[in-house]
Amino acid sequence: MIRYLKLFGYVLTISFLGSLPVGTLNINVAGLVINKRIPDAFAFALGAILVEMIVVRIALATVKKLKALKHLYKFFNGITCLILFLFAGMILYAALRMQKLETTLPLTSQHPFLSGLILSVLNPLHLPFWIGWTAILQSKGIFWHSRSSYNIFVFGIGVGTTAAFLIYGTLGNILIEFLRQKQTMLNWVIGLSLLVTAFVQFYKGFIRQNTNDKKAYS
Repeated sequence: MIRYLKLFGYVLTISFLGSLPVGTLNINVAGLVINKRIPDAFAFALGAILVEMIVVRIALATVKKLKALKHLYKFFNGITCLILFLFAGMILYAALRMQKLETTLPLTSQHPFLSGLILSVLNPLHLPFWIGWTAILQSKGIFWHSRSSYNIFVFGIGVGTTAAFLIYGTLGNILIEFLRQKQTMLNWVIGLSLLVTAFVQFYKGFIRQNTNDKKAYS
């Protein structure tokens, strides 16, 4: 029992901290709360979390096969960068036109659960992130391959990501009146944050990776 609790605690903490940096998923949760669409925020978060849990559960059972697909990570990383640049551009454009975040992201507002599913599916970072942490936890004897450990692992991910989304939603709810009055400023902050995140992801996925590949072959 202690071994399972230790695994759950580690995975929950990793999932929570990994979900805190600004990204398309948590920003959408906060945006829906700010626009008083709390049920939609829950629906969006549920869709996003379900996809992550399903993807990781499949990955844990087929981790050896997934390691052979590492050459596809660059392709998926490109999709992530494209999505981040797209969202950043849309939100910065809204800031220039002094529009609300809700009108900037109509798909999220109209179909929150479906949007959560789609955006989480298009997020390729789930696999490399959790495959890396799986290897680390296994090397330390915290994770082991069994059906029960897989289920605890996935459950920890769900709880950790939910906690991070709740923080974004709670902060948005607490500051809701202030943020609604400062919608343009909020759009600038979110847009610039996503833009920086996109450039960082592009650097890590392409420039630094190419440099590491050249060193490996030299």
